[in-house]
Amino acid sequence: MGRAVTWQYTGLEILHEGDFSGERLRREGTYVVCFGALWCPITRRFLPKLVRARERMPGTCAVADVTDRESPLWDTFRIRITPSILVFRHGVVDRRVDGRRFFGITAGALARLEDPPVPGGAR
Repeated sequence: MGRAVTWQYTGLEILHEGDFSGERLRREGTYVVCFGALWCPITRRFLPKLVRARERMPGTCAVADVTDRESPLWDTFRIRITPSILVFRHGVVDRRVDGRRFFGITAGALARLEDPPVPGGAR
């Protein structure tokens, strides 16, 4: 698993099941949340890119730990691949970018998260 035996090296806030209430994040403001698993090599390769880009993101960057395959966050947020990023505004999903199998989240997809949100919600 290399150096990613913990999320702590990222310096990002680590979120767990208790940080959510149903489909809501229990945080105010805007959060860019990467749903990732420690066993996923694509997630481990992607997180340093997110850390470098966090100052350009529209809010606080965090990691939702779905390392446990039994985590209810998989189903609640329809996570099919890691990493996937959901942007929450005042606790509600505003938009998302799902990783692509074998590629994760591309630089272009990450750059699109830097854009202001589209009025009307998720895209």
